[in-house]
Amino acid sequence: MSKRPSLASSMKALNENITPDPVALVAKAREEPAPAKFHAATREGMKRLLTPVPPELHKRLKILAVKEETTLEALTRAALESYLSKHDSN
Repeated sequence: MSKRPSLASSMKALNENITPDPVALVAKAREEPAPAKFHAATREGMKRLLTPVPPELHKRLKILAVKEETTLEALTRAALESYLSKHDSN
């Protein structure tokens, strides 16, 4: 992947009245492969669940996660499992 031009070099090109060739820029962009998206191996096959919560609840969850020496993600997953086990006959 090529390095993006710096602001200094772009400004220098403007001062010298050098305009880049748009066709060449498009061709160069098409040649470069898109960067692969990163995902943690531990999340393979997982679905993302986004839920808005009030700031105070979020703060309480983060404090509990620190006290329990775990992550907010693991704490939330455990809470959901506990809730579902109480309400699910499976």
